Order: sequence, then structure tokens, then C-alpha cells
Amino acid sequence: MNQETTNKTNKTGEDGYLAVLRLPSFTVLLVGRLVSGAGQILFSMATMWYILQLTESALAAALIPMLPYLIYAFLGIPLATISDRLPKKQLLIWTDIWRAVIACILAILFLTGSMLPWHIYAANLLIAILGFMFNPATQTVIPAILPKPAEQLAPANALLNSSSKTIELLGYALGGILIAFVSVQSILFIYALTFLLSALAIAFIRIPVTKVVKQKGFSGFVRDSMQGITFLFSNKVLACCIIFGAIINFAGAPLHIFTPIFANMVLEAGPQGYGLLQSAFAAGSIVGSLLSGKYAKRLSLAHWFLISYLISGASLLLMPLYPNLYFAIVCSFLLMAGLAIVNVPLVTSILLSTPEEKRGRVMNSMGVLMSGVSNPLGLLLGGWLIEAYSPSWVYMGIGMFVIFMGTASLFVRPFREDRAGHTLHRKSSISSEI
Repeated sequence: MNQETTNKTNKTGEDGYLAVLRLPSFTVLLVGRLVSGAGQILFSMATMWYILQLTESALAAALIPMLPYLIYAFLGIPLATISDRLPKKQLLIWTDIWRAVIACILAILFLTGSMLPWHIYAANLLIAILGFMFNPATQTVIPAILPKPAEQLAPANALLNSSSKTIELLGYALGGILIAFVSVQSILFIYALTFLLSALAIAFIRIPVTKVVKQKGFSGFVRDSMQGITFLFSNKVLACCIIFGAIINFAGAPLHIFTPIFANMVLEAGPQGYGLLQSAFAAGSIVGSLLSGKYAKRLSLAHWFLISYLISGASLLLMPLYPNLYFAIVCSFLLMAGLAIVNVPLVTSILLSTPEEKRGRVMNSMGVLMSGVSNPLGLLLGGWLIEAYSPSWVYMGIGMFVIFMGTASLFVRPFREDRAGHTLHRKSSISSEI
């Protein structure tokens, strides 16, 4: 074996998915997140179903999944600021423990017949708040537990994204079965157990102490909270990513409303067809995350955005032109694969460039700016479109808009410079290897 082959083999061993999974701290954290993620799906489904049965109001039930979006939009950045100020290991453990305690309290209220609707809303509210403190702490911790974050962070993020989508895909199917055959209080105890297992797993992880920098007083807290947004817009490429991402999320949000209508009215496939489309969405997200995690460093962020928009836009445009269920399943798969391939390179780039004491605020700021505000506004747009236009026209219109945005990115100066700089860097790296 020559030296070049040896170097490639070593690089694959250091940077690949298997190498990341061999890291005990990462694997334990991954398993803990998957277990608690499955529990969260069960909790949301069980409480929403109970509210629906109790009130016979679809609006009352819809408030359950809406609460996290509202909390994220209005409190996501302040909660991340609090998360950045606290010791990460203790924060991760105690947020899991408190979520388990809340679930146990709800289960006891069920057993004693004391449950009222406001108890469920309050529990979902508190659990959402704890979750939005847990998530930025996790994003801060992951680069710290990787021996070589520059090489290993992309596959690590891809594994986290794809595995969470897998749990989501399986969780809703299994959750429906459990709700049919298991009591709500039993599901709540199962949910509490998942968080206790997650807390126990985190307790065995060696997490380095991360740097904490904070300003005093309420005004200092406000200034600290704004540092995430300030950091993102201080980098021209990241600022363009945020703006383009927010626009696309706004335009694509109506699809959440139109997908079941499209499956029923255009494809004439009924709820089974809708289920298959949703499964294709999840499968596309998994494959897209894994592909971009493997090849994240091969292309610049601007390249990934361009490819993402062209694939997803073309999929949306073609789907109603050939109204066939199997063709729609393929397009749905490509749509979500196209959208997913940009997430891992974007998150990896931000995490690597952000000082550890700001990671939570920066990541939550990115989420709030890209989806926390644009998605609810896009859903309002979808409510208007559903009254005015057919699903086919909406799909084609959004598809053409996404393709237009992808083409427009070719002429945006920061994106052009990012593509040119990455291409030059790749050529110089290849030349040096030769």
C-alpha cells in the first residue's frame, strides 16, 4: 500500500460515520437524544389525543403542537442565552429530570382523576421551555466532545439529523398503536422513563467545561441575547444563508397544509397516499442528511444552497405535472433530500466558526430567523392560498419560486465569492497532495 492510499484510509477512519460512532461520549449522547425524542413524540400524541377527546375541539388539540413553535419564536433566543450561561452537563441532566417529573405529575393527575385541560397546556409549555434550553446546550457540547471537530462535526451532525428523522418516522407509527392499546397515564410514565434514561446516559459522559462570558444586569442579558443575531450577520455568507433560508421557509410552509389536500384531490390516493408521501419526506431527509454529512467539505455553502434549491424546486414543479402517486412519492423523496442536504453543511459551518460561549444563542437565533418567524407567516399564507388556488398551482408556483431563488443565488456577491474561494482552496489542496 502506497503512502497516498494510506493517507486516504486514515482519513476515512478518522472522518467517517463509523469512526464517529466509535466515540463513546457521542454515541451515548446520540442514544439519549433518540430515546428522549421518541418519548417526546409519544407525549405530544397522547396529550393531543386526550384534549381532542375531552373537548371535541380540533382547535384545542391543535394548540398542543403549536405551543413549541410559539415558545421558540418569542423565547428561543432568551432561553438560549440562559443556556449559554449555565454549566452544560448539569443543565442537560436537570432539564431531562424536570421533564420526567412533569410527566409523572401529569400521570398522577390522570390516575387520581384530577386532570384538567390547563394542566396539559401548562405541562407542554414547561416541557417546551426546558427543551429549548436543552437543545442549544447539546449543540454547544457536541463539538467539545469530538476529538477532531473540524473533520468529525459534519458526520456527527448528519447522524443526529438522520437518526432523529428515523425516530420521527417510526415514532408516529408506533405512537398511534400505543395510544390505541395503552392508557394515557402509562404513556406518560414511559415518557418520563425516556428522559430519566437520557439523564442517566449524560451523567456518564465526560463533557469538558465550556467557557462562559456574560454581562451583568438586565441590559447585559439583552445585549448577550442579541449577540447571536449580531454574529450571524457579521458574516456575509451566513447572513445570505439566513435571508434565503427564511424566504424559502416562508414560501414552503403552505405545503404543510396542501400535502394532504394534494394527496386527496389531485392524486386521489386518500389518507394512505398522504401517509406514503409523509414517509417519503422522512426518507428523503434521512438520505439527504447522510449524503451531505459525508461530502460536506467538498462544496461551499453557496454550492450546497444552489443544489438544494434546484433539486427541491424541480421536484415541486414536476409533481403536479404528472399526477401519479408513485411519481409523487419519488418527487417527495427528492424534495426533502434536496432541502436536507444544505442543513448539515450550514449547521457545521456555524458551529465551527462560533466561539463556544455563544453557540447556543447563535444556533437558536438561526432557527428563530429562518423558521421561527417565517413558518407561522407562511402557514397564514397557506390558509389564504387554500381558498384561492388549487393545490397543483400552489405546488408549481412554489417550485418555480424556489428555482428562481436558487438561480438568483448565482448573482449574489457573497455567494459568488464563497464559491470561488472554496474552488480555489480545493484546487490548491489537490495540488499540494500531488
